[in-house]
Amino acid sequence: MPSTAVDNPLILRLLGLLVEQPKHQYALAIALNERYPYLNAKSGSVYTLVRSLEAAGWVASTGVEQMGNRPARTVYALTDQGWEVFKERVRRQIREAKVTTSAFVDALAYLGALDRDEAPRVLRERQESLVERIAELAQAGDADLPEITMIEVDFVMHQLRAEAEWIRDLIARIDDGELAWPEKGRTGAD
Repeated sequence: MPSTAVDNPLILRLLGLLVEQPKHQYALAIALNERYPYLNAKSGSVYTLVRSLEAAGWVASTGVEQMGNRPARTVYALTDQGWEVFKERVRRQIREAKVTTSAFVDALAYLGALDRDEAPRVLRERQESLVERIAELAQAGDADLPEITMIEVDFVMHQLRAEAEWIRDLIARIDDGELAWPEKGRTGAD
């Protein structure tokens, strides 16, 4: 849990969208969900975070946009301080971001607790989920944006593809009997 709003993981993405062009809060929420559908960012959260960015001096209002009968919307842009903070966060996170241990990895450590016939079924469900996520990310890309603008999506897709391939190989090893399987109910504490 972030200690302050400006420590929220969405901040880097919000600042990044504002690097591309000034936007109002609703447009930021829409852009976040279009570009990163797996985040499921809520409009209320985006509005709160933008207010926090403004209070920190990282973004400032550049005016109000009114289109048709829609409500007037304040447009925000990065300040010079926001640009410097953004670049420093990019540097720091590329250098220092730790590889997180996911719940999948934790459960994988105990795969042998499942029956030898059940494990491949469960792994296939995971693999199907990965294929769906890869397809979603492929759709999230914007062909009009330069590749560097969406490089993180390419990275995530490579990770997902590598995981799906690894799982496919693991299933084959289980199905072929290549992977030794513990005796049912064996705890290792005999």
